Amino acid sequence: MKKYTYLIALLAVLGACTKDKISSKGDDPYKEQVKPAIYINKDGISPARARVGEEVLISGKGFLANKDKLAILFNGVSAPILALTDTTARVKVPAQAATGNVAAQVDQQYFFGPFFRVTGVFEMDTLFPSKVAANGGISDIIPVEDGKYLVVGDFTDFDNSGKEGKLNRVARINHDGKVDGSFGPDKKNGTNTFVATAAALPGADRRYLVAGAFNNYEGVNFVNSIALLNNNGSLAADKIFSPTGKEITVSSLKGGISGQVANMHVQADGRILLTGFFRFYVQPNYNLTGAAGQDSVHLDSVQINGLVRLMPDGSLDSTYNYDLAKHMGKEGPNGYINRSILLPDGKLLIAGTFTKYNGQAVNRIARLNADGSIDPSFSAGAGPDQNILNMTRQADGKLIIVGRFNTFGGLKLANVARINENGVVDPTFNVGAGSNGYLFNAHVMPGGEVIVSGIFTEFSGLVRNNMIVLTDKGAIHPSYNTIGGVTLDQNANSGGITQILPQVGEKSLLVVGTFTKFDYRDANRFVRITYP
Repeated sequence: MKKYTYLIALLAVLGACTKDKISSKGDDPYKEQVKPAIYINKDGISPARARVGEEVLISGKGFLANKDKLAILFNGVSAPILALTDTTARVKVPAQAATGNVAAQVDQQYFFGPFFRVTGVFEMDTLFPSKVAANGGISDIIPVEDGKYLVVGDFTDFDNSGKEGKLNRVARINHDGKVDGSFGPDKKNGTNTFVATAAALPGADRRYLVAGAFNNYEGVNFVNSIALLNNNGSLAADKIFSPTGKEITVSSLKGGISGQVANMHVQADGRILLTGFFRFYVQPNYNLTGAAGQDSVHLDSVQINGLVRLMPDGSLDSTYNYDLAKHMGKEGPNGYINRSILLPDGKLLIAGTFTKYNGQAVNRIARLNADGSIDPSFSAGAGPDQNILNMTRQADGKLIIVGRFNTFGGLKLANVARINENGVVDPTFNVGAGSNGYLFNAHVMPGGEVIVSGIFTEFSGLVRNNMIVLTDKGAIHPSYNTIGGVTLDQNANSGGITQILPQVGEKSLLVVGTFTKFDYRDANRFVRITYP
């Protein structure tokens, strides 16, 4: 009986509480709505595009009533207010404004308005055919003969060529950005998976090398992560006969890599340096038969640990960081090489996740002699406290280093640093607070300006999507940052921009990557930027 008495009492209390909350008149407690302090009309900005310093008129409601607490923001940057009425605000496009949304701020409340395009001197070329371009990521672009370009990546078509499935991850582009129809035979072409990098070879035959993570080119098997191409895009191949007399098509290169090549460098003597995420050099042996007498292929392998040098014919160069007694590569790096740069004197800079090279502490960056041994004259001291993701070399030999680190050489440097040729930090380059995310790439413009990109939404207090242009001292460039940024495709995992190539003799840059929008315009992974 006590149990039921308690339940009745509890229901009575709950009922009393409910009565207190509901009006006896039946009024809806949610009917009354708080009106916003500011309202900006849907298309309430005129003109809809302007340069920094030009005046625009914003229309809406509540401007004058909130004049003492009002700020008008262009992509997060406060604009000078010139005149107000209750329904209009005349403002000047502020310095460091970029393409994006306009908003009004009253105290800590934000009222978002229409999209506004900030125009400037550093602009996407809208006449360049960016809207179609590649149907997958582009990882590299190199200049080749006759003003053309070779692009590689993870696409299966370019420029809606009509050759889908025949331009698998390798294509040649004319100077105007259109696909070169003479490249890629009308049959299955290219690789079965990702291509990371490319190189043009000297000589009258104008052949190319491509490297990445594939094991097949043009349907030919045992093309392991590196392929030699003829000028028309076909695989440079030989015909051999198996033990049973069957004719087989094989790559002209004698061997390759089991794993992923990230960087490739062709030396003046034709030898090929490869770095990346691999442990074995492999060479197919076609002269074998199985127990039943059938043809059999075996991959002979040699351990080489993240870097290797090949002879021009693809055979292993055992004079480069190699232990002849053990018939294997020396210890090399104890982690990944994300980026390598071949220097004019034949030495190689490597950077990545490693902390040792051949057993010696090097703190994620090192310089190697021409034989692959460590160069002790280069020392970054404590180096970065976390991994280096990329680096680029300036004309004066200094290096811009980017990644996800907080300090470099004991100095507080957020994700980007510049070091001298000997590895010592250059304190004259400092970006301040830097990015709120990862930096994956850095590129130096012909005038010395530095473009850094990655995955971030803010850089030193400015709202920016994944890209920013810096001066040669690391400050945010005062006139090259009206572009709102880049938008990554859904499969991007390494930042929106992978390569920036200055066009020789032109005030323009070709930009490739994994983005699908550039400055909020449709741009499938390939754009051209012009500047004064």
